[in-house]
Amino acid sequence: MNQDNVELVVKGYRAFLAGDFERLVEMLDPEVQWNGIDVGPFDPGDRGEVMHVLAERFSDGFRIELERAIGVGDQVVVSFRAAGVERDPADDRPLQTRRYFTVGRYFAVVTINEGRVVRVEDYPHLTAALEAVGLDASEHT
Repeated sequence: MNQDNVELVVKGYRAFLAGDFERLVEMLDPEVQWNGIDVGPFDPGDRGEVMHVLAERFSDGFRIELERAIGVGDQVVVSFRAAGVERDPADDRPLQTRRYFTVGRYFAVVTINEGRVVRVEDYPHLTAALEAVGLDASEHT
């Protein structure tokens, strides 16, 4: 079953990149829980707020690169890197030089039930996410 869950997470990642929010809504349980480090916990059943945060992140225009999706039972450990365009705030020229830079890395455990995401738990680093599902971090880093 964990391969099906990994595939669901990868499909969600692709839907996000494509801006396919209708598909994302279908993948989220109506009572999805998200315990985020930088966004705080959401009340169960607040799928609309989760979608709002995802829409904001999509509109930021970051390049998102999925690095890992490791299935363990009904959970999937994910890690990805987010990069964006850095602009010089002191330079008001419309065509100033731009470059990609790493914004940050993201780690989470996604719990799947009956083909839908029911919970997302953010972690500060990959080791913590791996340990949360009972994996030895030294074997996966």
